[in-house]
Amino acid sequence: MGLDERLQAVGRRQLELLEELQRARRELIDIRGRTLMKVAELEEHERQAAELYQEASEQQEPDAEAIREWPQRARRRVEELETAVAELTEAERKLAARIAGAELDIEDFQVLAPQLLARAAAVRTAGIGREVFDTLNDALNYVEYALQAAQPIDPNGPVRRSEPDGEKRARLV
Repeated sequence: MGLDERLQAVGRRQLELLEELQRARRELIDIRGRTLMKVAELEEHERQAAELYQEASEQQEPDAEAIREWPQRARRRVEELETAVAELTEAERKLAARIAGAELDIEDFQVLAPQLLARAAAVRTAGIGREVFDTLNDALNYVEYALQAAQPIDPNGPVRRSEPDGEKRARLV
């Protein structure tokens, strides 16, 4: 797998994780909404139970004492659910911050990916260029060695000779 494919795979995985975070946030908001609805129902139940107890007390019914506990139980349950709503709200706030951070990370990665590809291409090009330069340098060194080996060693310098067609032209051997 090449660098481009790996970067694309990372980008896809980042988007998948962002979708999971957003889905979790939507679920959390839905749960918080349902819990708030339950709180409202319990508060209404508490109000009705308090009215029922008040009526039973005024009429001195024998089961008035049993009814007296209903609003208290409903109130305890409302308080528990309100605590849960506060925790859900805090969790949703943290999740929203995490989503915002993930979106920034994805944006940064999308900007960085082409730069990474360009740098990798530059490194490859530099490596190939260096290899070509080294090969040419080796070839030039070989040519120089070959020329040096082919030259006669004459303490008087190079020999001049004339052309066979009668033209007089100096030529180095």
